[in-house]
Amino acid sequence: MKSTLFLLKYFVLAGAILLSMQVARAQSPIYREVFGNNTTSNQDLSAVGWTGAWGGNGASSLSAPANNFGVSTANGSPQTLDNINAGGAATSLIKGLAFTSGAFAAGTNWLAYTTGYTVNQTATPISDISFYAGNALNSTMGIVPGERIAVQIDGNWYVTSQVFGNTTGVSSAANFGAQAVQVVFNWTTAASAWDSLTFVPGTSLALGSTLTSNLSGDPITAFGLYSDAQLGTPATQRFDTYQIDSPVPEPGSIGLALAGIATLWGLRRARKA
Repeated sequence: MKSTLFLLKYFVLAGAILLSMQVARAQSPIYREVFGNNTTSNQDLSAVGWTGAWGGNGASSLSAPANNFGVSTANGSPQTLDNINAGGAATSLIKGLAFTSGAFAAGTNWLAYTTGYTVNQTATPISDISFYAGNALNSTMGIVPGERIAVQIDGNWYVTSQVFGNTTGVSSAANFGAQAVQVVFNWTTAASAWDSLTFVPGTSLALGSTLTSNLSGDPITAFGLYSDAQLGTPATQRFDTYQIDSPVPEPGSIGLALAGIATLWGLRRARKA
């Protein structure tokens, strides 16, 4: 009888462990910026708590007209979401998207970022980072430009090796709301997924090489998007609804795991009796 209970105990224990390992995870946003703009003119990125830098010397977006690097009055995408941990509610859920165009930022490399929220990777691990892209076609090169996810950790900047963006050009800001597509980076700290980025405001902005060691798990103190310089006649780049998600266990799956643990506990009590 004791041997039977002994075996049963470990079968139940194995089941409880398997249930715990299979806890499904949903995604919960911990940060979202929708770049709302309820005015009648384009605004600098600072209007929504972001900062822009462009060119090899990392010049401030304030040195470029808001019509070339800023927040547009055009309808964004989607148009029903509000800010989360982004300095308060958006001034508009419908109007507003970030962009670069013309001979300033769009013709060089650029970085758009915020330091307004810190991601504690231990307390709130990241599952993914996404944004809506609606870039125009670079007619000279016959391609649609894209952007890289950028993060700052321990004072150092890194960007994804992968470039993200829409594959079909969006010809105008007026079409962004209907034609922009969401692109998603599934979070990983693997060295092969990241490149270094040298950024000193007003001094330098340059892409480095692929990392040789994994990205640190220390807090992310700034994040945003980086774009390589375009060749030929630069196309307008547009993005909206920048979001960071963290995984959370599904309630139903938690219940299954707890049920397995409760069964094991009941068996333990039965053996003592």
